[in-house]
Amino acid sequence: MSYAGRMYFRAYLPGVFALAGGAIAAAGLKAAQQLPGEFGTLSLYSNLPGWTFAGGLAIALSVATVQTVRLRLWERGAIAGCYVCGCLLGVPRAARHGLGMTRHCLGCGKVHGVNHRLSPKAVPLAVAVKDTATPVRSVRSSP
Repeated sequence: MSYAGRMYFRAYLPGVFALAGGAIAAAGLKAAQQLPGEFGTLSLYSNLPGWTFAGGLAIALSVATVQTVRLRLWERGAIAGCYVCGCLLGVPRAARHGLGMTRHCLGCGKVHGVNHRLSPKAVPLAVAVKDTATPVRSVRSSP
């Protein structure tokens, strides 16, 4: 499987899990309607299995829509890609020991740092800056 194929697989897998979860829950509720006793009798005329499957389908479609939008933005170059394989990066997550944020590549699985959020502006060292009258330009500002 190529990196791009793995990226699409990892992007749409949560939607498949949501659909499968809704189908399994609906099948379990449908089987519970056949049980003897009060629970089976009370839920016999309920449309809960159908609504459960519809809820799973709605969640799966919304996840697939969000992933499709992310993939289209990545194809246009509006979202950052992996510097190793070029695939789409996952959502930012907290790194170990509070060392900032990281993003995992959906293609090759490499971890990319997103540590630019640690400090909002560059703080110059007093030793490196001889002239304190002129402001030091931030590294992140565009020229």
